[in-house]
Amino acid sequence: MNFAVILAAGKGKRFGKEKQFVLIKNKPVIYYSILKFNKSPIVQKIIIVVSKDRVQYLKNMIKKYNLSKVSSVIVGGIARQDSMRNALELLPEKGYVVIHDAARPLFSETLIRQGFNFAEKFQTCIPVIPIQDTIKKVKNSIVIKTINRSDLYCIQTPQFYEIRLLKKAYNKACQVNYYATDDANLVEQVGFKVHTIPGQKQNIKITDTEDLELIKALI
Repeated sequence: MNFAVILAAGKGKRFGKEKQFVLIKNKPVIYYSILKFNKSPIVQKIIIVVSKDRVQYLKNMIKKYNLSKVSSVIVGGIARQDSMRNALELLPEKGYVVIHDAARPLFSETLIRQGFNFAEKFQTCIPVIPIQDTIKKVKNSIVIKTINRSDLYCIQTPQFYEIRLLKKAYNKACQVNYYATDDANLVEQVGFKVHTIPGQKQNIKITDTEDLELIKALI
């Protein structure tokens, strides 16, 4: 069985508010991610992780728009990794899971399909975009060196994993109190190779108001 976990418990401190709940065309940003997984024939169940004060809001929205594949709305933890650990407790040992940040509403069904296909072959799959700009290391406003960008990529969500492997990675991270910025890093820590597929340029993450305005124009 294929599961989707949408992480939406962040407070959006850099943005100034919970960007996943900003309205676009009278619907919150998170709605568009839920809708895509709900429509996908590959995904059977959806788990949504939110802050405690957003649980009822999500349940009302799910009922209003008949997002029938949502099986659980749960409370997140202090950090992103804690939120995902809460979701993992609801997943079986067998199957695959796609993990997605709610602040990226523009991914496509094609990416979902490709991701699960690769995960079934290689147990992991993450979408990546090659870095186009020149990268320089800077300290105290002075360039220290120019970094070769040929092997550098920006990582996106959704990310795809075999559930058993992901649980193993999270268990080890918990044992050594290791926190990472994404799930792929945790899988790397247990010595497993993470496979990649081309990401999508339109799969923008909302980090500031300019991103939000661009996404509004594209939805």
